[in-house]
Amino acid sequence: MTRRITAAVFFILIAIAAVAPIRSYDYFWHLTTGRWIVEHHSIPTVDPFAVASAQVPWINGEWLYEIVLYALHGIAGDPGISIISALLAAAIFAAGFLFATRENAIGAALLIAAIAFAGASDRLGVRPAAVAALLIVIALGMLSSRMRLTPLVIAYACVTVVWINVHPSALLAPVLALITMLIDVRRWTVALASAAALLINPFGWNAILAPLRLTSTIRSGAFVNTEWLPSSFNYFPLLYVVTAAMALLFLLTRDKRAHAWRLVTFAILGALAFRYVRNQGLYFAALPLLVPPLGNISRRVSGVLAALALAPLAWVFQRDVHHPGIDDERFPMRAVAALHSYQLDGNIYNADQFGGLLEWTFYPSRRALTDGRNELFGDFIAADAAAHRDSRAWHALIAKYDARMAVDEYQTQRMQVIDGLTGEKRLLPASLVRYRRHDWALVAFDDAAMVFARRNAFPPAQLAAIEYRYLVPDDPSIGYTTTEIRDAARVEVARARAQFGDIRVVRELERGIAAN
Repeated sequence: MTRRITAAVFFILIAIAAVAPIRSYDYFWHLTTGRWIVEHHSIPTVDPFAVASAQVPWINGEWLYEIVLYALHGIAGDPGISIISALLAAAIFAAGFLFATRENAIGAALLIAAIAFAGASDRLGVRPAAVAALLIVIALGMLSSRMRLTPLVIAYACVTVVWINVHPSALLAPVLALITMLIDVRRWTVALASAAALLINPFGWNAILAPLRLTSTIRSGAFVNTEWLPSSFNYFPLLYVVTAAMALLFLLTRDKRAHAWRLVTFAILGALAFRYVRNQGLYFAALPLLVPPLGNISRRVSGVLAALALAPLAWVFQRDVHHPGIDDERFPMRAVAALHSYQLDGNIYNADQFGGLLEWTFYPSRRALTDGRNELFGDFIAADAAAHRDSRAWHALIAKYDARMAVDEYQTQRMQVIDGLTGEKRLLPASLVRYRRHDWALVAFDDAAMVFARRNAFPPAQLAAIEYRYLVPDDPSIGYTTTEIRDAARVEVARARAQFGDIRVVRELERGIAAN
């Protein structure tokens, strides 16, 4: 009973600490895909959303997650999804705590699970990987239990079927089962059933091969994604500290043979976590089940360890804001809502992290160029990189995809330009170089992005009613050459405050004009 009460309290504390705004850039394209599947009663075989995606087979191994996400969103909206995400995080580590108490004292298990939550807190959120983290806890809990072989084979195969249709990390399922042959050699039947269960998905073998191909593409350097970078000590010191502590525990364990399966599993998950940032969630979720038994611990010591478990929870809590919904400093919610209200037609150039939001908001009437599914945009990523370096490549890119609008991120670094007449070099805000005001009109902005419309794509009168002619949001302190221009900018800032609210960029623009 004490275990269950402790687990319930632990669940509540984690849920409170885990509530945060949605920040996953993939959230909206997952939602959009779920909507498409429900509306079409099928799974898309090629990308239907983005203009610049390569029309190659899209092996979407997260389709089941997307359907459930879309259904839950219809019931609870974005704030509800934030809360459900926090409850999922709580379930992962409360379950890990319960499984850990089978061989460790409550206080020790609680501290381990709390540290694991602290390590994984940045890698969960609203994403399929969070569900995969829960599934790996369930899988390890089953494999380390005393279930009879036949029920274990059936139950584990069922978990594998769900897992392969939620996240490609399901490839670990038969591997984990093979490792536990160190416990019982008959577990080969569990591994075989799990391997066969991987094929129960809409894509067959391709669901298994797709993540391997993606990993190969990543290694080729075709594109850079921070989640596919190695986990450095500077950014993830807790990963290194925990790994060192675990290695020491295994070194000090007396019955190494009995816990060899834990060591092997720990080594594999640890290697994956160090190799790619994205795998840290799985590593930390599994951690409470991989700690070898720490021996007999007195009630007093167990109580001290339980009290210490509050420290990681408090650390996670104080690092973030705790309101549900969307992080509007990461997603241009206000700017995109304004663009939606303008009813401007055409394709939208965008920074990839905003693609999902644009697809969710505009598809199918208007289409973004790209989103976060890097494997579908190899050619575009290369062309876009070239367009950031060469104005001719930029104009060619816009013409190729007939982009009439742009939703782009802020760049703090100014760009060097050369005056064609004088040869003088000047540094200008990036938006004035990339979106020259005689070609593009600034029509909206917020703390996450600026929105531009191409002048030759729309009637001048239509743009005149919504344009911000004198504001430069990526350089609020820019100087104004005349009093008339400064006064006009002041009027536009007042309009922006009325339209977008009391946001950071508006306040910075106000201060910049006042100091001018």
